[in-house]
Amino acid sequence: MPLLSPTRILRAAAQNASGIKWSETLALPRSAFPARPTAEQLEQYRKRCADDLYAWQRAKRPAHVDRGQSNKVNNEFILHDGPPYANGPVHVGHALNKVLKDLVLRWQLAKGKRVHYRPGWDCHGLPIELKALQAQKTQTEQASVLKDAPKQEEAAVATGADMSASGIRSVARKLASETIEKQRASFRGWGVMGEWDTPYKTMDLDFEVEQLNVFKEMVRRGLVSRDHRPVYWSPSSRTALAEAELEYDDNHKCTAAFVKMPFTSFPTVLEQHPELEQKDRDDFTLSALIWTTTPWTLPANQAIAVNAELLYSVVAFFLPGEKENTHDLLLIAQDRVEHVLTFLPEGTTAKVVVGNLLGKELHDARASLYNPFQRTESEILEASFVTSSSGTGIVHMAPGHGMEDYQAWQKEYDGGVLAPVDDDGNFTGEAFRGSDLLNGLDVQTDGVKAVIDILSNPKDHLQKDSWWHHAHQGSLVLATHEFVHKNPIDWRTKQPVIVRATAQWFADVSAIKHRAMLALEDVSFIPESGKTRLKSFVEGRSQWCISRQRAWGVPIPALYHRDTGEVCISDESIEHIVETMKQKGTDAWFSDPLDDLAWLHSSLTGGPWVRGKDTMDVWFDSGTTWTTLNGLAREGMPISDVYLEGTDQHRGWFQSSLLTHVATRDAKDGDLSTAPFSTLITHGFALDADGRKMSKSLGNVISPDQILDGSLLPPIKPRKQRGKGKIADTAPANDQTPKYDAMGPDALRLWVAGSDYTRDVSISAPVLQSVQQALQKYRVTFKFLLGVLADYDSHTSTLDKHTSTLTFADRAVLHQLAKTEREVWQANDKYKFYKAVNDINVFISADLSAFYFEVIKDAMYAGSREVRSRTQAVLKTIFDGLLRMLGPITPHLVEEVWEHRPAGMQDHLHPLRRVWTSVEPAAPDDAENVEKGLDIFKSLSMAVKLVQEDARQAGNLRSGLACRVDVHLPATTYSAARNHIGQWERNGELADLLVVSQASLHAGAQYPADPEKSWKDEQEFRITGQEELGKVVVMPPDHHKCVRCWKYTAADADQPCGRCRDVLEEQGRSTP
Repeated sequence: MPLLSPTRILRAAAQNASGIKWSETLALPRSAFPARPTAEQLEQYRKRCADDLYAWQRAKRPAHVDRGQSNKVNNEFILHDGPPYANGPVHVGHALNKVLKDLVLRWQLAKGKRVHYRPGWDCHGLPIELKALQAQKTQTEQASVLKDAPKQEEAAVATGADMSASGIRSVARKLASETIEKQRASFRGWGVMGEWDTPYKTMDLDFEVEQLNVFKEMVRRGLVSRDHRPVYWSPSSRTALAEAELEYDDNHKCTAAFVKMPFTSFPTVLEQHPELEQKDRDDFTLSALIWTTTPWTLPANQAIAVNAELLYSVVAFFLPGEKENTHDLLLIAQDRVEHVLTFLPEGTTAKVVVGNLLGKELHDARASLYNPFQRTESEILEASFVTSSSGTGIVHMAPGHGMEDYQAWQKEYDGGVLAPVDDDGNFTGEAFRGSDLLNGLDVQTDGVKAVIDILSNPKDHLQKDSWWHHAHQGSLVLATHEFVHKNPIDWRTKQPVIVRATAQWFADVSAIKHRAMLALEDVSFIPESGKTRLKSFVEGRSQWCISRQRAWGVPIPALYHRDTGEVCISDESIEHIVETMKQKGTDAWFSDPLDDLAWLHSSLTGGPWVRGKDTMDVWFDSGTTWTTLNGLAREGMPISDVYLEGTDQHRGWFQSSLLTHVATRDAKDGDLSTAPFSTLITHGFALDADGRKMSKSLGNVISPDQILDGSLLPPIKPRKQRGKGKIADTAPANDQTPKYDAMGPDALRLWVAGSDYTRDVSISAPVLQSVQQALQKYRVTFKFLLGVLADYDSHTSTLDKHTSTLTFADRAVLHQLAKTEREVWQANDKYKFYKAVNDINVFISADLSAFYFEVIKDAMYAGSREVRSRTQAVLKTIFDGLLRMLGPITPHLVEEVWEHRPAGMQDHLHPLRRVWTSVEPAAPDDAENVEKGLDIFKSLSMAVKLVQEDARQAGNLRSGLACRVDVHLPATTYSAARNHIGQWERNGELADLLVVSQASLHAGAQYPADPEKSWKDEQEFRITGQEELGKVVVMPPDHHKCVRCWKYTAADADQPCGRCRDVLEEQGRSTP
């Protein structure tokens, strides 16, 4: 039965012969609580429950709490905001993130903490720069609605090439500023509290100065250097990228090739091997066979790598019908010979000429191979990343185009690396010495074809050097094939990324990695798997490329000598530059004349120094946002209690924050290995109903506004009203605009709170319908409570005044309330808000709506003052408990309910300002006994409902009150059931508990004979844990229907029952 549907009591409006209008004698619910608030009211509630509440607690809550004996404990709770990117409208991912943060804050506030939350925005970087340039290119469109299409992104890069750095920075700053205002309005609209009027922005000068100070400190400690090493490079964006700026194409297609690399000098083990030693050198060639998915890197080859413990063979392949000869010999891992054969024509055979060669035997100082593009010799190295599970067991190494290649190369050689590719991803003239066949070709398309063509036809394209002394030397390409693999792409343009050695600024992560790993040992992770994930990312890093070749960012404060290229990044120079930026701003770094001496420290007057153009990686920007908390530092505690972001930030913000913080700690500070966070919480991604990530291309992106306005759900059907004999639509005939049931910000919050954020979160119409139903249940519950508590008297209706008269239903619901509050408290304290929501929903549905409210309606509407006062004491306790539990989740609803609170509660403390230090109220003393009673009641009640339903189906019963229930228990039934049900009967509670007019218990060896009745239905039932069956018998009642309460307890027809007569006399009314 719906909670507030017209009931027997509400319909009791008949007037008797004595002139009494029975409805006027009932205490019917009275409340002005609406079906939903207006937009204006909602904004008032938002301001009170967010802006005003945050300001109140910052002003009134103490920063320290006295624990006695001069022991003051810090009472601040700091949640540091991971800055969202200021480049577009909000999406449900923003909502998931911001609402989760607010739930954490409101829970800590409920515990009595003084919370601090200063929102921030990440304002620099490529995405904002490109979007701003798109807007500049397409003046007729607004930046906020531009699509992030790859072609548009690439066009924006081209547009930027024609603009000055100052011009780019101007349009980017404007876009970021406009976006921040729009995002801020949305975040505040969701009821997220915080310091919205004073957020931090990474493009503000005061923040940039702090960031530069962190950079200066890392330089001072020797952690920053400029090197020529491989980095991820995006030709489409013309800049280096961090790992966190990469996405991956799982179905990238490329041309893979098996390529022969001729030996110019054999390893000693082959030079002296009998099988080769006896052969004439002019009669055969020996090549190492490599396999590569990036043939365009072959011009940059500087070595090959083998695994020291693998076995290798020298083999000859013979095509079908080909005469066996050993002129063309190939070195290959023994375990990979069969694999290579699968790519050669069917029937091809292999002959092992030399076998069982250990990789470490091949690695000696005299061995070398020829790079025909550079006309240089390459070395043989050992590398553990070489395996026998792919390729040929021999790896072509281009240290200028591979991270692992570079690291292996650096272990043995200190020389430079080759990367003959320009910023656009095209070959330079260095790619092919003495030829322009490759110059200017896109390395990933035409460049691949050209390289393979050159190697396939060496006689036509390669110069005849000293190695070229065999007339039979043919193609250096054994085979090619299409290969599909996972490949990095630019997160903005969605175009392939290459690895390319360029001159960049690097932070030496290897020097602080150990301390960073130690710092994580003291951090709590939610979920726990986040610890392993973050540690793996930190462990896997050695160098962090912190420079970018873009205009919109914080400039790296480096000066370059115009003639020699020497770099100046001394402490004095950086300090001077930072002080100059404080006066001029960072834009001046790009706009001032190149020869402006204001930027030069006095020690540099002797040379023609110019300012660099590189900017810092945006992850360095956001990674130093902990500096905004420096004024809140707490002795012996991490600078922030909680960092909370999506799981993708393990390789992004979490990592960069950890590294920059640890990098600037001193041993004397006592926090040499301290993370900037005490607890790290990560959430999953928002997915659609099919479990897909949301993207514009799929058309499945959901805006939080669609949740707030209800437009994701089916439109409301036009309401009908009865007019002169017909039903008319209330809407104008020409109004075809669909109307939606606006769900409001609490629906968004309830969706977030009810989702298990530790994994990916689904959002869809069915999910939102369940959220809407739950929220509506809350509203109906509060409307009922406000109605029946309308005449609540705080002086008389308190639990301590009614302890001895509490019924079983009262004690049971208080027990369930205490248990639920305890579970909710514990769940919240572990930030398991989804469990708390489930516990609350179960309590409202099962314990209130389906049980207690049904039991007490008659007493509340028709009972005596004493009964109503006792019941109101229980209802007030429930009311407070619900406000307490729902405060962090649906603060707008709580604020609205409090606005409509009864007069008797006007002077009570606001529920959102109360401190929830323990589970309130305490459970009844006989909690275990109540639990047993509830189990017995549930079994009994279910049996009665089943019989009543059978009676309804047979047409014998309409109202549940129009029956009598006899409960039969065998003598062997355990005493607890007899005791509980017997006690309920003796106290006059059994009929009320079952919501019938009469109920009695019969226990004995035999069932007594049932009285003769016009109809009768029965049902066996089993008490939980017992084998014996009981029986309930439902039949017509013995008495007449009371004209006031409609229970069948009146001695005479059309007269009030005895209970109602007593109440009427209490009211001073005469009874008929």
